[in-house]
Amino acid sequence: MSKRFSTLDTTRLLFDHPKILFRLIERMDRHEARYVRESDLVAEVMEYTRSLSGADRDRVRLAMNTDNLFRSGLVIDIIKAEGERRLVFQDALINLMRACNASLYQELTDARLRGHLVTLRDVRNRLETSSFSEADPDFTELRDDLNERVSQLIGLLRQNVLRMQTISAQFAELSGDASRAPEKFLEFRQNLLEQIVTLYERHIKPTLVFLNPDTRLPDGSNLFETLEAMVRLLETHGDHSLADQLFRSSLSLNALYKPIQAVAHEVEHFLRKTRRGMVQYNAMEHFYGKLRELKGETETLSLRRKWLEGGDFARSTGFLVGLRAQQRPKHHAFGNSPSYYQLLFSELDLRLADLRRKAEVPELQEVEGSGRAARVDVQRINQLYQWLETLELRPTNDLVRELHGRLDGFIPGYRFPDLLAALNRMVNTPPDGFQVVTTNRFRALETSQEATDTAEPPPEQFVYRKRRLELQAEKNHD
Repeated sequence: MSKRFSTLDTTRLLFDHPKILFRLIERMDRHEARYVRESDLVAEVMEYTRSLSGADRDRVRLAMNTDNLFRSGLVIDIIKAEGERRLVFQDALINLMRACNASLYQELTDARLRGHLVTLRDVRNRLETSSFSEADPDFTELRDDLNERVSQLIGLLRQNVLRMQTISAQFAELSGDASRAPEKFLEFRQNLLEQIVTLYERHIKPTLVFLNPDTRLPDGSNLFETLEAMVRLLETHGDHSLADQLFRSSLSLNALYKPIQAVAHEVEHFLRKTRRGMVQYNAMEHFYGKLRELKGETETLSLRRKWLEGGDFARSTGFLVGLRAQQRPKHHAFGNSPSYYQLLFSELDLRLADLRRKAEVPELQEVEGSGRAARVDVQRINQLYQWLETLELRPTNDLVRELHGRLDGFIPGYRFPDLLAALNRMVNTPPDGFQVVTTNRFRALETSQEATDTAEPPPEQFVYRKRRLELQAEKNHD
């Protein structure tokens, strides 16, 4: 009697050595087949096990033997055709292997998507004539079938989104020849266009149409109209729990439209690239793949591997050498809330008002000296106070920084002593309807004095206590 492994042991060995099935699945997808030729399986196993030790090599070869795979139930059928044996693996095993490798996710075609839509339409039609009674086994089976169909569709679409989001790596692989054979770039570009257009027309565009709630189909309702019809049926017959669940599922499906749309824009952008752009794109994707490999080493069962060990990568590329010595780039945050835009437009109105009053800005007399030792002329301060009387202000959490932004660039010869004078005026004589609240939080402003010679002026820093300008009717909160 030949040695055999149990289903559990065979499956464990398959996942201990996943590259065998990964390569077989890639070959299946490349030939658009639903089976694996036994000769391909044997060749792949022999090639893979050459580098293994004796004991491991024997175990893998025994586990991947056709008879062992069939007896353990991982191969459900063996077909003899055209003088060869073809193995049909369990769909559950193939799908699980695909889940372990995003590059093996299958792009959904128009035919598969329409198949799912037709199935959901059939469920809706059966639901219209259902009894909606928990005692009716036909209704309970129909409800379970509906949940399974919707969950399966969401899972397939999410896998499709993940697969398409890795399309950058696929583009890098396709554009690799652009950097190696510039004289054949025109021929390469033609072949590349054909492949990308096929990808777009066969996979991306059908998914966009399928997930678009405004799509009008000649043969019936679209996906979201079908789901909404079932939600209304369930609500009408009092099954609010299932109706809410189906409604949340429709929201999840609707949220998948934007990632697919972003992929479509990326494809269109890539098609417009020149050879130089493709070479740069390929280089970035190459090093990005290196970083992904380093990240993958942290995604193991070892709890000690939590950080990227990127020292060798940084030294070999030179990208990151000296990065810590550079200042971080300043970020500019943009929001989507109505209050954010209201604040933005208010600030623009105030700045435009300052520009319209540019002719009214007083010509302040320049004074000698700088910093805290500066002599501030009385006439200069009076002119500044007169201008402040006409200045339009709004509530702000940082009055000092607000005044600095309004005075800097508008007041000739503006310096920190002018800011101190303006702040002192605001604190002692607040504008009508406002009050100034002093907090215990500190902030800092930094600027440079104008140079009197060719030397660089030293930066001036002003550390101040944060003050808020509030309407008198508002309560003070810090």
